[in-house]
Amino acid sequence: MLNFGKPLVVTIICSHRPHTPIIGFESPVVNERSLSQRLAADVMQRCDDLGRCSDEPGRLTRTFCSAAMRDAHRLVTGWMEAAGMSVRVDAAGNLIGAYLPPGSNPQRRVLIGSHLDTVADAGRYDGILGVIMGIAVVEALRESNQSLPWAIEVIGFSEEEGVRFRTPFIGSRALTGTLDAGMLTLCDDNGVSISQALDHFGCDTQAIDECRATPGSIVAYLEPHIEQGPLLESLDEPLGVVTAIAGQTRLTVEWAGEGGHAGTAPMNLRNDPLPIAGRWAVAVEEAARSTPGLVATVGRLSVDPNVPNCIPRCVTASLDVRHQEDAVRIAAVEKLLTLADELARGANLAMRIERQHEHSAVAMDARLVEGLAKSVANCSVAPQRMVSGAGHDAGVIATVAPTAMLFLRSPGGVSHHPAEAVQESDVALGLEVLVHFIHALASEA
Repeated sequence: MLNFGKPLVVTIICSHRPHTPIIGFESPVVNERSLSQRLAADVMQRCDDLGRCSDEPGRLTRTFCSAAMRDAHRLVTGWMEAAGMSVRVDAAGNLIGAYLPPGSNPQRRVLIGSHLDTVADAGRYDGILGVIMGIAVVEALRESNQSLPWAIEVIGFSEEEGVRFRTPFIGSRALTGTLDAGMLTLCDDNGVSISQALDHFGCDTQAIDECRATPGSIVAYLEPHIEQGPLLESLDEPLGVVTAIAGQTRLTVEWAGEGGHAGTAPMNLRNDPLPIAGRWAVAVEEAARSTPGLVATVGRLSVDPNVPNCIPRCVTASLDVRHQEDAVRIAAVEKLLTLADELARGANLAMRIERQHEHSAVAMDARLVEGLAKSVANCSVAPQRMVSGAGHDAGVIATVAPTAMLFLRSPGGVSHHPAEAVQESDVALGLEVLVHFIHALASEA
């Protein structure tokens, strides 16, 4: 049983709220500000710097193996090396920095990180914050110069959002050994396969199997992440401890009819798929609102030929369904697909379904959840336990290693949007919690 009490030699000094974050070590701190505040300020600046690494002018979009990702790797590599880490890029494009504290066993490690890719027109913190906080934790540990029984690795996963290839978690799947050869043949809109993209990025796809973690080598995977929702802010709490990640289904439905001239085809002779897609999208909204805890989204519509004076020939709609209970999610998806088929038959349309991703609800490691909650409480903050409605690399890694997530509140509950934000004071507090947790974990190793 872990004893998450006083950690080894390091001392975490926490005040009662309002919180003034302090990480105190027995070695002197040369800066007037506390170490946690200084590192938090660095984290915020680095997230701003990465926000300029984009595939598109005027907005932040950074996709798997793109030129912008190469620029991001260059920046993050420099910060990792400055923190005393050796840095490598694996065959799946994951950026990994390894820190070997005094007395550590390099064959075992604690992983801290998240993903470096973004959605289109993104904010600066989703995923990226977890990687940069991981580097800051290493900087804090290195400054204390205290021994740990294992290495610390900070990992920036190459792909989590599923933007370029419409399949998520490429980076973390490689680490768990679930990125098979068939997935490497998936192509983007320009006909470039995952394998070709990796080759162009300088990765050896023949070595994909070497990305897989040796069983038992990961002591814990920790993912700091913005909440991406409004709960913590509504409770006036800076941090949350994730107990589980909701199950998720992603798919597309395609309805194909007959195109034609918008002015000459009589309404009663048309086979127009767009009205059918619209009716189905409304039904998706109604189903989610009538089922407690269910969220369902039609986030993308593709219309062919998508011109004003032509009847659509084909319409493709995405579907994203999530719930913390798998049975509820699965039943909702089947009901919506049955309705899609009924609408297609009634309108004399052909229909095709393509499933992109599905994962069950994933519980975080109970022992790590309890330890992380105690580290939060150690800093005079109520440990808010919560379920994540968003998918994360943590949900993939949890299938092979003990995993925990620390949420930081999202002002306004905004994410996947340029207005995405995080408070610097919350980052400082999160760094304290993570350092305390690591030392507490080490004390029982």
